[in-house]
Amino acid sequence: MLDFETSYRAMASRDSRFDGTFYVAVTTTGVYCRPVCGSRTPKRENVRFFRIAAAAEAAGFRACRRCRPEVHPSAPEWNVRGDLVARALRLIARGAVDEIGVAGVAAQLAVSERHLHRQLVAEVGVGPLALALNRRNQVARLLIESSALPLLDVAFAAGYSSIRQFNDGFRAAFGCSPRELRRAGRTRPGGQGGAPPDGPGAQAGPLVLRLRYRPPLAAGALLSWFRDRALPGVEEVGDRRLRRALRLPRGSGRAELDLTGCRADRDAGHQQVTVRLWLSDLRDVTAAVRRCRDLLDLDSDPAAVAGTLGADPLLGPLVRATPGLRVPGSADGFELAVRLLTEQYLPPARAGQLCGWLVARYGDPLTAPDGGPAPLFPSPAALAQADLTGALAETAARAATGQAAAGPHADTATARPAAEPGAPGPGTSAACAGVRTLAGAVAGEKLSLERDADREAAVAALCGLPGVEPWTVQRIAMHVLGDPDAFDAGEPAVRAALQALPVAPGSPPRDPDGHAHRWRPWRSYAVMHLCSAVPPPTGRQPG
Repeated sequence: MLDFETSYRAMASRDSRFDGTFYVAVTTTGVYCRPVCGSRTPKRENVRFFRIAAAAEAAGFRACRRCRPEVHPSAPEWNVRGDLVARALRLIARGAVDEIGVAGVAAQLAVSERHLHRQLVAEVGVGPLALALNRRNQVARLLIESSALPLLDVAFAAGYSSIRQFNDGFRAAFGCSPRELRRAGRTRPGGQGGAPPDGPGAQAGPLVLRLRYRPPLAAGALLSWFRDRALPGVEEVGDRRLRRALRLPRGSGRAELDLTGCRADRDAGHQQVTVRLWLSDLRDVTAAVRRCRDLLDLDSDPAAVAGTLGADPLLGPLVRATPGLRVPGSADGFELAVRLLTEQYLPPARAGQLCGWLVARYGDPLTAPDGGPAPLFPSPAALAQADLTGALAETAARAATGQAAAGPHADTATARPAAEPGAPGPGTSAACAGVRTLAGAVAGEKLSLERDADREAAVAALCGLPGVEPWTVQRIAMHVLGDPDAFDAGEPAVRAALQALPVAPGSPPRDPDGHAHRWRPWRSYAVMHLCSAVPPPTGRQPG
């Protein structure tokens, strides 16, 4: 946390670099704000600073209705760090306290409840229960303002156990009741005034939410990365939209992320992504929103990334050419890890065919909102127990004789990959063996590929798997675990990109390790800039 004088000067100057790094509470009004709030600057003696919004709410302050601190992206510091406190904050943000309780969160982090509480209070000023209450309030406000869900459904979807708890917690956080907020929203342009605010069956269509981000956002580059890896049925990527299936804690769902209007300039007024969710259980809304944010890297701080990488003589021109470039994430960590691992062994097209075949043969069927098939990627347990090479050989033999495919889901419409991967050659057999090994590690709980996993432990476990190259491990850390500083100098695409960039006459050969130390702690973003600007070598994908 910054000292008082530095924080006060940052607030008085409305310095956007500090937006999200701390919150300002004014004792005379009982309100807390973002440091960029346009309200009149308060006197020093009337100001308190908090590291996170939950600490301000626990101290009795309510959210400012002008700068809306509750809808702003989370502080980027917690996404960079991988220590106990950062992991605990990520777990709580996805609703883990409501799912497994504080004891369950502590058990996942391998510490006692007392130690977890002590560490959180020391770092951010509040314990896990106050953080969970803040998350419930934020989700509830998002649902009230963005949907016509009945307030009873909003309460339980946000994680409250009773209506009284919902009303009391909401009024303490925002200074009004849920019903008052909904009425106010219906009078504003774009409010949800067309549907009745409560009553059975009010939500007939998708749940429509708007997710804020820090501009700029290079939407085209982000969608291009997903388009190159889209699996038929699981994912569909258009010019400005991404649709995909979601495996969630209590059920399943579909998400449509609309990036129409997202621009790559800092002054863009449209700083939100519209998300449409179809959920089998409304209580999964927190997990679904969290995965959508992770998928598009919406909690990134482009200004901080550009400040470091833009000063580098090699990367500076690339950063200025593509402002707001994000590191694509995952909605299903195991799914993306499998795709990245197969790309180690196979050209991109063949890797896509193999993963599509895995979905068709072993995927879990799911019905899309329009009634069509929408399979989920296979679970780790399903692939760990499968004879992938034998099944692939059988599929190739049947295809050669014109027979129908066989498999657990062969009688469903999901068993239709875009193209068969063909007979298993050396590369395909090695990829299948690697996938089975990875699946076995995840199914056996020797490896966690969740966003809130211990990054160091996960990387060590991946390095211990036979046949997994170090650069593949770092790519998984980058895209699956959300490590902003993942990098391996042996990555073929990185080496090829460095050598392909223009070089001044007489300059020494470019050594990845020699440059990379200047890119910390944003080396993942450096890799994305390099591989987006320069075509990858034959048989390799960028990023």
